[in-house]
Amino acid sequence: MSPAPLPPTADQIRTLPSHFDRTVAPEAIDENGHMNISVYFREASWAAWLRLGELGMGEDYIGSRGLSFFTVEHSIRYLGELRLDETYAVHTGIAGRTSKAVHAVSFVLDRTHDRLACVMEVMYVHVAMDTRRACDIPDDIATALDADIATHPWVADVATGLGLRR
Repeated sequence: MSPAPLPPTADQIRTLPSHFDRTVAPEAIDENGHMNISVYFREASWAAWLRLGELGMGEDYIGSRGLSFFTVEHSIRYLGELRLDETYAVHTGIAGRTSKAVHAVSFVLDRTHDRLACVMEVMYVHVAMDTRRACDIPDDIATALDADIATHPWVADVATGLGLRR
């Protein structure tokens, strides 16, 4: 068995687009004195969705093309606590794709301590909204996804929680 890949460095993570820059608020704190898992999930999943929008699946994608991406699976790893008044940002990259699926990864970066706090992987399937069935990703979106993958190849190396079926 090969060893698990090392997590990305804070510098690597900062090369990815950032979607949120937040401070942990009192209402985000759970009974253990750190940020609740629901906040990690909400922020990381929303950042991944926003990244798809930046790569061509904007607000009018469903209405104009009758296509969308459905989330089919998540994997979340917690690597460090975020506590009250600490700051964090969420950065997202694309780990890979097939003709009908996309594997995205959101990194919750603890800005207070300059370390990775959480990694959430998301698997999306591209669907036709009229049939609700998987369909091929259009060429323009596929090209944008491929460019993102090529720009940040290390994302695929650290994404170990989910895998694309080829």
